[in-house]
Amino acid sequence: MTQSLIRAALHVLPAVAALAMTTAAQAQVRPALVRSVDEPARVPYTQRMAPTCSFTNQCTASFPVVPAGKRLRITSVQAIFYNANFNAFLAVHTGAAQQIAVAFTVNPIPGYFYGTLLSTQQAVDLTYEAGEAPMLEIGCNAGNTFMADVRNLMGVSGYLVDTTP
Repeated sequence: MTQSLIRAALHVLPAVAALAMTTAAQAQVRPALVRSVDEPARVPYTQRMAPTCSFTNQCTASFPVVPAGKRLRITSVQAIFYNANFNAFLAVHTGAAQQIAVAFTVNPIPGYFYGTLLSTQQAVDLTYEAGEAPMLEIGCNAGNTFMADVRNLMGVSGYLVDTTP
């Protein structure tokens, strides 16, 4: 009698295990629905532009002013400069006074058939209110010169959020 119970249990056990795995799998494929009430009307934002070089060793890019009723959250900044074989910095400016919020070192890399490049992409988390404008600056030692090249670009990425209901 004991052997017949053991055999019966061995036949039932795989079915119970399969049922348990099916239930677990069903629970995993049903994601929870989430809504961010703090960020309604989130709109992706990307701007790239050729910089303006007021001095041979400093270039800036001033991006459009954040429109009324919006807030801009910048999550990434980018820069690429061609034919630049020297160290530089990339600074992100904020506020009405355009103070430096953060700065990064940018080192030259071999671009092979593109020449030597200064290229970077950095994660940031900066907020600009309506009426403010993001600005990027790249600078280097006075003995170096940024060459005018239409391929030179500076950019920001993030998203716009409605501030008025």
